[in-house]
Amino acid sequence: MRLLLRLRAITTFALLLATLSYPLHADKLNGFYSGSGGFSQDVHRVLLIEFAADGTAILQQKWHDKDPQTWHAHWKQDKKQVTLTYDAAGDKPVPEPLVFTFKHGTLTATSWDAPTLGVLGPPKLTTFGGKTPQVTSVASCQALNTTDPTKNCITWDSRR
Repeated sequence: MRLLLRLRAITTFALLLATLSYPLHADKLNGFYSGSGGFSQDVHRVLLIEFAADGTAILQQKWHDKDPQTWHAHWKQDKKQVTLTYDAAGDKPVPEPLVFTFKHGTLTATSWDAPTLGVLGPPKLTTFGGKTPQVTSVASCQALNTTDPTKNCITWDSRR
């Protein structure tokens, strides 16, 4: 009887510990994600996103043989869902939000603006180069530093 009570107490404690420790092991969004894909050379592209701690983000998409496209956005994470809402850019229409599921460190798009990111949507995105810490903000970025993404973005001042 005593052994049964001990086993029950140990099992209850283990379940309580597993339940309380789940958020400690949940996926945490790092700063920089990238992915590439396309069925052929004509539709191949690379997508890079940098997530900053203040909720700003910068997306850069480079289609094969085309100039890169850059968007500023704000992001929010709700458990395993990450939503990017594009910032208005002059008189251009604002794309529909980009929504990802976030599982095992990979962002997989579930909803996107087809005119912006293509009918098949963005490729799966993984952390660029291992753990990349979030910078404070990317609001002043004009483009991502694609020659060395581990270094911050390019601002207007750095283009001189």
